Amino acid sequence: MQKTLRLFPAGQRIKGMPSIEKILITGASSGIGRALALRLAKRSFQLALSGRNAEKLQAVAAEAGGTHIHTFPADLIVPHAAARVVQAAHQALGGLDAVVHCAGIGLIKPTLDTTDAEFVSVTNLNIRGTFLIAQEACRLMAPQKHGLFITVPGILGKAAMKNAAAYCASKFAVTGLIKVFAQEFQRSGIRFTLAYLGGVDSPFWDDMGMAVQRDKMIPADYAAQLLELSIDSPSHLALNEIVLQPESHQL
Repeated sequence: MQKTLRLFPAGQRIKGMPSIEKILITGASSGIGRALALRLAKRSFQLALSGRNAEKLQAVAAEAGGTHIHTFPADLIVPHAAARVVQAAHQALGGLDAVVHCAGIGLIKPTLDTTDAEFVSVTNLNIRGTFLIAQEACRLMAPQKHGLFITVPGILGKAAMKNAAAYCASKFAVTGLIKVFAQEFQRSGIRFTLAYLGGVDSPFWDDMGMAVQRDKMIPADYAAQLLELSIDSPSHLALNEIVLQPESHQL
């Protein structure tokens, strides 16, 4: 039986420290975002879920159950969509304590075969989408003097891999981008977590056209547990980086 990882007791409250109760998850219709939504729903967090596929998003909300879940289908690269999602989540939840940004797309393709349109598509969502969500999240959380922003650049935001030029470029950029946010909002009470997870078993691999051993990858639910560690951390501590790799792909 898979054990739950937890450095701090679930729901732990430290006197004088703001707690995390209201969370927006992007990319919540599948993979890590979906797994995290299901886990947090069981703990009665107030959740706002966003994703491009409205039907899949509704299915996640239905599976999670409860009346404390709101869904906001959106394509984050559409002008103003990211800001609308964050603002709608803030309004629906009556505040926002954390944003877990899991939305993104992948591309595994030789460099010389990668088209300009493909490069733009990958970097547009992975870099620009992350920037816009983080920007609006910080705009809302900074005045309240507490907040948490988690995103998942994955291991290719730390280590390069052949046949993934566009994807690596976008994820390395996310790493640099969030580190800048962390510096600019250092005294705002907002904490930042970068999750460098390698080989997560998720729909990411369904259409990649490459042979992979899914049974050797990180289960999406286990990856979600790692993100819970950041959510459960006392607000005076910041779990800045998480690195987890399959044993066969260690750095």
